[in-house]
Amino acid sequence: MKLIINSKNTNTNSLLKREVEERFEKLGKYFSEDSAVNVTFSEERGYKKVEITVKVKFNVLRSEVVDTDMHTAVDKAIDKIEKQLIKYKDKLRKRNNESIRYENIADNGNGDIHNIVRNKSFKVQPMTKDEACFQLELLGHEFYMFMNEESDNICVVYKRKDGDYGLIEPEL
Repeated sequence: MKLIINSKNTNTNSLLKREVEERFEKLGKYFSEDSAVNVTFSEERGYKKVEITVKVKFNVLRSEVVDTDMHTAVDKAIDKIEKQLIKYKDKLRKRNNESIRYENIADNGNGDIHNIVRNKSFKVQPMTKDEACFQLELLGHEFYMFMNEESDNICVVYKRKDGDYGLIEPEL
């Protein structure tokens, strides 16, 4: 396991770094040797923020905690990562113990594996990213699919938790 500790807009002392290293040593049983853990400390408007990103084989686990005390934020962020790791390992263990052959997947009686309850189609309009964000707000949906005028690709714009917007563009 590779542990990388960074800081933005704050000074991290060796005590805090040692605390993170000790906590991740205890979690070492969940990691393979090629796993990378990136811990970032930052401070904004008096609040301490800890971001942890763990790259495991085929997934990325992420935790972000904001608190008034850096040590509390570290504890909460590592606890979140630990829960995610346990859930991920249990999922892998179940997958290895059970046969995942196509014949063994339960279907809903008509040959379909997944139960699609609604099918919707609409004409995709060419528009700019700003127009797509405006349409998203008007509709009140979580995402909006559109054709980007600039690239002629089908794109998806979505509302993020922080109130900003995200854009998903396919790479062809």
